[in-house]
Amino acid sequence: MIFGEDYSIRPLAPSDPIAGFKAGDPAAQPLKSFLQNQAQEFHQHSIAKTYVAEGVTRDAAGKLLGFVTLIASEIDIRGGYVVDDPAHANRYASLPAVKLARLAVDSRFRGCRIGEALVDFSLAVVAENIAPHVGCRFLVTDAKQPAVDFYEKMGFTLLDTEDNRERENPVMFIDLLKC
Repeated sequence: MIFGEDYSIRPLAPSDPIAGFKAGDPAAQPLKSFLQNQAQEFHQHSIAKTYVAEGVTRDAAGKLLGFVTLIASEIDIRGGYVVDDPAHANRYASLPAVKLARLAVDSRFRGCRIGEALVDFSLAVVAENIAPHVGCRFLVTDAKQPAVDFYEKMGFTLLDTEDNRERENPVMFIDLLKC
């Protein structure tokens, strides 16, 4: 499937067919549960913003193919990453970030590069619409172990601390000034 041709990405709407989203893997059930039980309210009240990939072709028209949720966040990089521009930023316990809090692709559409498009979309939102106007240096995520390789392929770096490497959902990040 091709972004812009087979599907589009847009903000979550109250009329979206979220009940039809198929999580597939039991590990993805909490993502489906968030979408069905909290995403709308969080979106409406600016707690988190969710964007959906919606099919536009005859086979997938109106179907919710995947989603990504973004929230304001921060990252504690002490001992795991050095900011060299400006170096004095390293004296702070944490630095500003946007967190890619949730990302899921409907099990029927996995392997179609929708997840990649949602990450690229998230990076573009942060780099083009947030970072130029508000202090924000990083896009971060708490990656589930099976997704670490995916995020690495998307340009994320594992925060290199012993504690983080041992976490069930390790912190990964993209430095917006280096991407």
